[in-house]
Amino acid sequence: MIKFFLTLLFLLTFTLHANSSISYSLNDKAFKTAYEVYIKPHDKIRLRFKFKEAKEIRWYQIIPNTSKFYKNANHPWQENAYKWTGYGKISYKKVEIKAFRNKPMVEITPEILEVNGPQNSKYYNSKLGSFWFEAEVLLKNGKRVKSPGFKDITKKGLSPKVLRLSFMSDDSYIGYLTSFFNVPGVFGSMPYQSRNYIGIDCADVLIAASKKMNREKNEKNYNVAMLVRKFKNKVKFKNENGKLSKILEWGNDFKKGDFIAVKYTEDGRYAHIGLLFEDTNQNGILDAKDSILNAGPNALHTTTLESGAFSGMVVILENKDVR
Repeated sequence: MIKFFLTLLFLLTFTLHANSSISYSLNDKAFKTAYEVYIKPHDKIRLRFKFKEAKEIRWYQIIPNTSKFYKNANHPWQENAYKWTGYGKISYKKVEIKAFRNKPMVEITPEILEVNGPQNSKYYNSKLGSFWFEAEVLLKNGKRVKSPGFKDITKKGLSPKVLRLSFMSDDSYIGYLTSFFNVPGVFGSMPYQSRNYIGIDCADVLIAASKKMNREKNEKNYNVAMLVRKFKNKVKFKNENGKLSKILEWGNDFKKGDFIAVKYTEDGRYAHIGLLFEDTNQNGILDAKDSILNAGPNALHTTTLESGAFSGMVVILENKDVR
């Protein structure tokens, strides 16, 4: 008899857990459940949190604060640089999507994502990047059922069991990299954090995008110097706020999507890395106005060669994931 009741309790618990997951439909296909969903432009994405005895339904977006600096290790400019300090506490906020009140099925659009965007945050992107969702239903018997969400924040950050929608520009390497917009910058981030879109630094995000595209797990923790050794060096030069010591041509000396790393002093270590993203003025020459996609110490963002972030001794590295 005891064994029967334990089995029944297990089945009831399992059923409740299964029903507490948000399901999704991509391009009007059948609804299914997953923790992460990748979406390209023109895809239609709908979410469902449906209960027969629902009295009230609420939908929430969980938004990490990307305007803050987070760190697991000391920054290079701090005393005891690069020393592990423990997982930095990432700040999140839970915001109701009021337009979805009492709707068991909803469609996620850039317009909806823009409404809840943090005010005056230059690192929030409502069109590309990752977004997290929680749903809650009040049943007629007074019980509440919640999907994984705000309550599931650990010392490493938001649980990967919280539904994440990752919007990407296309299915190329750069497309996968754009899915990391809205992920907090965490200096000294760990592979667990980068592969689960919890936190990224300049080196980890480049490796994580590759692993996601190639369906591989990212277990090794790389720093910038290791990536300079790992990838083929194409050309080295000096950059002084956009004034280059060499004339380099897009598509000839390097290609869009190759990596660029910098050391700020000749006898220093390579300390920052990004991806050559756009010939902004379309003159075919690498120059001050051209943009780099990079993370650290902030969230993923674009910066220019003249901004100072890549001023120093620079090397361009071949990215084999870019065809």
